[in-house]
Amino acid sequence: MAILPTGDYPRVYGDSQFNSSPCSQEPIRPSSSFTGDWKTTAPASYHGTYKTLTVARADIDSAQTLNARMHMVPYVPESGFYKIYMMVPGCQNTNTCLQRSTARLELSTVRKRVVVVTVPQNNNADEEIPVYTGYMPSSTPEFSMSISVGLDVNGTVDPQATSVELVVDYFRLERVTSYTNLNGVIGFAGDLTSPSQMDGPIYQPLSATLPVNSIVYSVTSGMTNDTHPTDTLYLGGRFSSQEPGFYNIAQYRNSKLMPLSNTGIWGTVNSMTFVNSSLYIGGSFNATADQAVTLSNIAQFSTTDQTWRPLSNGVDGTVTSIVPYSPFGPNVVAITGSFQTLKAGPGSGDEVVTAHGLAMWDTAFNQWTYTPYIKGTPSLLFSDLWQNRDNNVALVAGPLSAVAALRAEGTLLLDSNQNIQPLGVLGSSLRPEDSGTMVVNTGLWYAKNNGTTPQLIVGGRFKTHDGSTNVAKLSDGRWHKLLDGVSGEVLTISNAANLLFIGGVANVTESSSGQGGSNFGGLVMYNMDSHSSVGIQQLKGPDGGSSTVRVNKVAIRADTSMVVVGGKFSTAGGMLSCPYVCTLDINENQWSPMASSTLVDQVTDMLFSGSTLYVAGTFKNGTAPSVYLMQYSFASSSWDTVSGASALPGPVKSLTPGIGEVGVGAFYVSGTKSSDGTPYLAKYDGTSVAIADYTIGSSSIVRSILEVPRSRIPGSVIGTSSSSLNRRANSVIPSGYVLVVSGDLSLPGGQRASNAFFYDNNWAPFLSTIQDDGSPGYIGSVFFERPPTNVYQRHRLSVALVILIAIAIALGITFLIVLVGLVYIYLRNRREAAATASAASAALAATVGGAGTTKAPPNVAAFGSNGAGTSDYARLGTGAATLGAGALAMRSQRTVQGDYYANGAGVRDSWGENAFAGEPVSFDHISPKTDRLVSGQPAGLAGLAVVGRKAAMSSDTYVHYDDRKGDGKHLAGNDLNDSLDSIFESAAAEADAEVEARERTASTGSMDAVVAGAAVAVGASRRQMPSPHHHDSSDSTNHSRTSMYRPDSTNPFEQRMALRESQGAFPPAGPYADGADGLGHIPMPRAHHAEAGQAAALAGVSVAAGAKVSRRRSETTSTRNTEAGLVASHSSSSSRPSAESSVNSGSSARVPIRDSLRQYPVFYAKFTFSSRETGELGFRAGERVFVIDQSDEIWWMGIVDHGSDQPLEQGVFPATYVSGDPPKSTDWAELV
Repeated sequence: MAILPTGDYPRVYGDSQFNSSPCSQEPIRPSSSFTGDWKTTAPASYHGTYKTLTVARADIDSAQTLNARMHMVPYVPESGFYKIYMMVPGCQNTNTCLQRSTARLELSTVRKRVVVVTVPQNNNADEEIPVYTGYMPSSTPEFSMSISVGLDVNGTVDPQATSVELVVDYFRLERVTSYTNLNGVIGFAGDLTSPSQMDGPIYQPLSATLPVNSIVYSVTSGMTNDTHPTDTLYLGGRFSSQEPGFYNIAQYRNSKLMPLSNTGIWGTVNSMTFVNSSLYIGGSFNATADQAVTLSNIAQFSTTDQTWRPLSNGVDGTVTSIVPYSPFGPNVVAITGSFQTLKAGPGSGDEVVTAHGLAMWDTAFNQWTYTPYIKGTPSLLFSDLWQNRDNNVALVAGPLSAVAALRAEGTLLLDSNQNIQPLGVLGSSLRPEDSGTMVVNTGLWYAKNNGTTPQLIVGGRFKTHDGSTNVAKLSDGRWHKLLDGVSGEVLTISNAANLLFIGGVANVTESSSGQGGSNFGGLVMYNMDSHSSVGIQQLKGPDGGSSTVRVNKVAIRADTSMVVVGGKFSTAGGMLSCPYVCTLDINENQWSPMASSTLVDQVTDMLFSGSTLYVAGTFKNGTAPSVYLMQYSFASSSWDTVSGASALPGPVKSLTPGIGEVGVGAFYVSGTKSSDGTPYLAKYDGTSVAIADYTIGSSSIVRSILEVPRSRIPGSVIGTSSSSLNRRANSVIPSGYVLVVSGDLSLPGGQRASNAFFYDNNWAPFLSTIQDDGSPGYIGSVFFERPPTNVYQRHRLSVALVILIAIAIALGITFLIVLVGLVYIYLRNRREAAATASAASAALAATVGGAGTTKAPPNVAAFGSNGAGTSDYARLGTGAATLGAGALAMRSQRTVQGDYYANGAGVRDSWGENAFAGEPVSFDHISPKTDRLVSGQPAGLAGLAVVGRKAAMSSDTYVHYDDRKGDGKHLAGNDLNDSLDSIFESAAAEADAEVEARERTASTGSMDAVVAGAAVAVGASRRQMPSPHHHDSSDSTNHSRTSMYRPDSTNPFEQRMALRESQGAFPPAGPYADGADGLGHIPMPRAHHAEAGQAAALAGVSVAAGAKVSRRRSETTSTRNTEAGLVASHSSSSSRPSAESSVNSGSSARVPIRDSLRQYPVFYAKFTFSSRETGELGFRAGERVFVIDQSDEIWWMGIVDHGSDQPLEQGVFPATYVSGDPPKSTDWAELV
């Protein structure tokens, strides 16, 4: 803006003589020119002259009139908004009111735009008529606004006038207020010299304005990151709008004012900045306008998802300014205001952080970060980051008394990019102890071995946010407690394998109540694996207590279990004398003294160079001068002098190994001169000590020295060329390395530093520190990550682990014993089963044959090869065999099929000589398709009750004989190959049937077989199978039968069978089916054809072999037809799947399958399972089980059907007790 004196407005006159004086300093003078017949008029009643154009009325629209124009160019001193006035002299001055018409003005206010205005001139008196208000750029040689005046051919002319007159005196430009409807916001172009201002104003209001009385405190802009990215203007302050509805903050997009999410902020917005697609605002507010999001004076608005987020939990006072802080990078914003603390929250640790009106927020990690150190409360922040320059600056203003670039809180990190940054997240940093002191003396990167990730551990005088004192570890960016009980200042930290040695100033106190206090005896051994302290005997002072103990150094002897402890103490454990230095075995936790030395004061430092230990301290031998450095040989257990050490001018403070000369054992010696306390520097090169040139102020305190490669040092500090630090020939520092000297240093030239680089007596200051009160600070030590020292460590198992191993061994032995016992029981039961089978066979034979009695089965009929019913026993001849007890000769009763058997003469089925030793039993007349014995065929059966694993028996068909009706009764059945009953029941039933058959034969006088005493003659020709009788208690009147089982027997088999007999009739031996021959089928051993007749000796009786009888290789056609008739409706078990579907297995069941069970898969019991609890399903070996649930791997649920007249049984059973495959022939022995 410019304030112009009254009357001093830009003007341009029609009469050019008035446009400017000869001594005018205007760079561009006003000018006027004309075309046409313009005359100068000077009325006596007018204060000046003006130009007049007069034309005939008839020539108003002629070309000559149209071209008659006055061109005027005023001088515009500066761009802005102006009001243009046209001076029109009154018509009464010249009595030409009838001739006056209308002037036509063409105003070129800006480039490329012309404004046309018509001005009536029929005013009687002189008058300045306003013709235009708008923006005009300042006059330049390139452009200046102009006015062209001509006669308006469409203007009104009095009808009586014969001519028309146009007058021009001057135009005046008056600077006016730019806009009247800004309402707090104006757009302004930053480049004031831009030619674009010739095209229009460089500032203008928004197309949509805020409500009346709105106050805008902050404006910022940025590119949004939502679904429609655009450059958006954000307005913040105190204003509100019911429509479209925003409070104290709004966004201006696409020429429209729109609300932000949640309709804005409930409170005043004082400052805003835009960083990485997010808007950060500060002010005095506590929530969003709709109260949906709680805020505390500072907030973030994400343009990506259009949501508000708090910054941690905010600050406790009003925020006045928030700007990007470029010195900390593009992602950090600085915040100032009247707040004192940052509220606790994510990213700010567990406690409230003191801020004193200044805070920094890291937008990349969404957490508070360290700030510059400013003693005082800043009132203003400014950043020029918006200019996007390489070297942006940030300005902080206010009542400040001390400043530093970074608040460090005791630790700093020089990262791989040579940037200095604090360690730990703000809020979890190290804190001063209760006395206000905070010192970090030492630290190390702990690593158990080369393969583990190092962890930073520091020690000194401080506390952490979680209550630890004097020692802490850095984990996940936060300082945490390492262990409790370190109440004294920590001076040294070393590690050997997984052990950490923490030494320092002892602090042993007791509280007045006898509880609490502290018990830090100067040294702690801590196990990093078990996270616990290892008990060691404490060091003691001369008075026998620990209060004066001080451990300055713990040195690790490589590849051994020894560590050396040096400091100020007299004994270890109060008993072992080892003044100032002592060794500790980490495996035995045992202290050992070194050879007697001449130490008279504490050991200040130690280091191993190879196997030699160098010790810094005060050694005094009588009246000889003090020596401050000696070496100790563990090989000879003796102390020795160090060459050149006698030249050291004073006590040694620190020993630092040299890393630039490998294998020579070099190290640096730093101390203070006894004469004036000035620091000195020396180096031991492996042979002798040499004093180095070392110019430093006497008030300097050197706390540590470290040799580092020059490549690790920022080039901005020591330069990139070697000329900045030229190496002299006699330099103690090897080429390519520098010394990092830390402490409180007074350098040449009056410079003060806490850390500097030294090379050939040249100094390069690096860091300067101050304390919280503004006094100078210092750096205690600098250390890099180094490989851990290899040590010998014996690992002992914990007592708990030893107990667990002992228990495991005991359990293993117990398991082996149990396993051996189970194997033994299994083998014993197997032998007993074989013995039981033999006993049962013998008992059965005795029951059938008696003792010395000759009987014939009642149902055995004699017949010949021609079917005439003659006996074949007379024709045995040499083909007969003498059988002992336990053998039985049988023949099937002939019915109507005599012709069928006519072709089978002279052929028999037989067992081999080793049948009872495991050889399969052989039969003739076995169907090749079904492997069954054809009904009506002769058969020889010996040892029916054979049991055991070596007996090969088959279970294909069963027969039931009902002697109450006197003929064969065939029970309805489906498949003859499924669901075996107990072999015990089958054997007993068949034995009963044989006894009854003998009795019937004896009563009718018909005998075809001779069973006498211990011998039975068996024919070699066809033998028909008898049908076993199933006993019923109702038949006891018809049959007299003595049991062959004794209830008091010790044999389990006899006990079970006797119990079954005492309960009445045996249940059916299995499923029955009618055959074409009118008889059922008994389960038989799986047969194989023998080439010749054989005779077997049973129960120890010798066997005489008869003449071989030719056997038939193939069956006759009638035999095959008969067999086909027998099995026509049944499926072969050999073709059945392993787990039958009930839907398809209806023909294979013992009894017809009920419709409700056909949907379930069928399994067969491999073993008998006796239910012991409610809900369990019991069954016998061989029974059929319908499984309805297999979801569990151990217990299944199933159903057993005992017959249509019996209820279904349902329950759970072990899944391993059943199989999807029906039992095979070899399974019979298992079932027994």
